[in-house]
Amino acid sequence: MSTLNYFYPFVNPVVGKWSVGYSYADEVLKKPIINQENIITYMEVDSFLNKTGHYIADPFFMRENDLFYLFTELKGENEAGIALFTSAEGENYEYKGVVLDENFHLSFPQVFKHKNEYYMLPETSQTGNVILYKSVDFPYKWQKTDTLIKNRNLKDPAILLSEDLNLIVAVDEHMQQYMFTADSLTGEWKEAENYTGRLGNETRPGGRFFELNGNHYLPIQDRRYGYGSAISIFRLSNKDNHLELVREQKEYLGPQENIKWFNRGMHQLDIQKVGPEYYMVYDGDYNRTGETYFQFKRSLKFVYSDFYNLFQ
Repeated sequence: MSTLNYFYPFVNPVVGKWSVGYSYADEVLKKPIINQENIITYMEVDSFLNKTGHYIADPFFMRENDLFYLFTELKGENEAGIALFTSAEGENYEYKGVVLDENFHLSFPQVFKHKNEYYMLPETSQTGNVILYKSVDFPYKWQKTDTLIKNRNLKDPAILLSEDLNLIVAVDEHMQQYMFTADSLTGEWKEAENYTGRLGNETRPGGRFFELNGNHYLPIQDRRYGYGSAISIFRLSNKDNHLELVREQKEYLGPQENIKWFNRGMHQLDIQKVGPEYYMVYDGDYNRTGETYFQFKRSLKFVYSDFYNLFQ
């Protein structure tokens, strides 16, 4: 069994509701200390909306004009939209409302600035396309500006735009990982021929790329204990014209036994440098009842996937 990534339990805690947290950090690859005071809980979200049954997840942030802009998935009884929170100091966030809503599920609101324009590349997998949005009145109004990848049902497309390389990493509904490259943001995105995608666990992006000491890193979801149970950190390697995502740290974020809002798991992370420090936002899930469920097929599938990846 040591040749496999690890064993996948058949019994896992039931998924609950998600909340979003935030903190500063002096170091990045050292496991962060989660502050239980700096959490926007799903119960607070219900109070903002004066409704019940909502939660927020998939946080991304930007710091512009001395303000922190926090974008999240907002999920209720119907399809999910993209919500906005703002803060002057990176804490005590104020809810500003829904800034993007469609007739299909939206999540993973990856916001970024490129050539002095504001963009969002969310998950739009229900459309069968990877759709790029551009802000016409940042941060409140967004409109479709391009379809980067057509006729592909891809989840959580993480984008990297750099002087040396432009790429998108995403997974399909079978947890097969893909990488696409292009000459520019709005260029022709093609599947990378010099990349071998993994299958199964630790394939789905759990945040955006971040840079540290000249290397690019990507948070990846670790589903060892079920959906959304942890985040691992992978480094992008470009050696001998071969692209590869190499795991640098396993379970960088995971279940927080002492923080009830994150007691089942964590599955999203956004890290960026803000001044001399790093600032990060993340989400976590609350299993209130201790209820578990039996997941036989998933565990066997992931064990099979480990064998598959071993011989790629």
